[in-house]
Amino acid sequence: MLPPPATCYAALQARDPAYDGRFFTAVKTTGIYCRPVCPARTPKPENCLFLPSAAAAEAAGYRACKRCRPEAAPGSPAALGSAASVRRALRLIDGGALDGEQAGEAPPLQALAGKLGVGDRQVRRLFARHLGVSPVAVAQARRLALAASLIDAGQMPMAQVAAEAGFGSIRRFNEVFAAVHGESPAARRKRTTGASPMHLILSRIASPVAEILLVTDEQGRLRALDFHDFEERLHRLLARHYGSFTLAEGPAPAAILAALDAYFGGDLRALDAIPIETGGTAFQRDVWAALRRIPAGATTSYGALAASLGKPGAARAVGLANGLNPIGIVVPCHRVIGASGALTGYAGGIERKRWLLAHEGAALV
Repeated sequence: MLPPPATCYAALQARDPAYDGRFFTAVKTTGIYCRPVCPARTPKPENCLFLPSAAAAEAAGYRACKRCRPEAAPGSPAALGSAASVRRALRLIDGGALDGEQAGEAPPLQALAGKLGVGDRQVRRLFARHLGVSPVAVAQARRLALAASLIDAGQMPMAQVAAEAGFGSIRRFNEVFAAVHGESPAARRKRTTGASPMHLILSRIASPVAEILLVTDEQGRLRALDFHDFEERLHRLLARHYGSFTLAEGPAPAAILAALDAYFGGDLRALDAIPIETGGTAFQRDVWAALRRIPAGATTSYGALAASLGKPGAARAVGLANGLNPIGIVVPCHRVIGASGALTGYAGGIERKRWLLAHEGAALV
């Protein structure tokens, strides 16, 4: 609905972004139409004609301003392929726009597309172009993240958790949660709220590549390894994989220290003897186990690693699991490179990845 002329003119004078897309100003003396946020000098009120859409302005014979590009304002055709539309869609999804359907209402994706002023196929194309995932996948990730936080926060009944997170049924909630997290919602609650916190020990050791953070458990098994400048990330991964935990600084097990010293001294197979224990889903653990089977001095690609697991189409999922590996160096995700031979990304930094591969004698392009 078009605001009253006085409101429009006040918004035009203030260049109020809250009104961007809600009306357009056609200037009678220039034949040009603009957005309320246009940086050009504000025309006199008697020369302004306020219109509800860019299409209405063009139908009235006005030309689009080249400074504010009103044809690309929110909700206009030229904006549909822009990142701005995706950002607006994400805000709507975050507000629950794709949560469960209600009887008599349009399907959620159709309703979201209607709010954006486009078709649902166009929404899918925008998400594929800008995010590489579907809007439904984004909404599901949001619901699962909310569900996980509600589970961890207390004793809210699971049916209420499912409803609060936007799932249409408890059965669907259980299926999706287990498929993504590798455990049922009930198992997560038992792990994060019903059990005593896991007691872990943090040690700091020097190495030729950087100061290293080691996290071990009371049984002397390695739980995490990261570089000193990624301590915050290390805490996040521990929370993700183990839920409730305590972390106290202390000495590392002598056997692990000896193995790392031997590795940096040139005995590249010394890492194979380090006992590890990880959380994660079954698929993630399979990927991390496969990483330990890559011999020092060799490299592989995400696609080849996926094929070795019997999942040749899962290269992207392997890459995601690789990025969530909590035990750097010992679980050697640095030995996975691009299919072209390029080093690609590494959570600890490309230069450290290059150093580790060179130390192991890998052939680099």
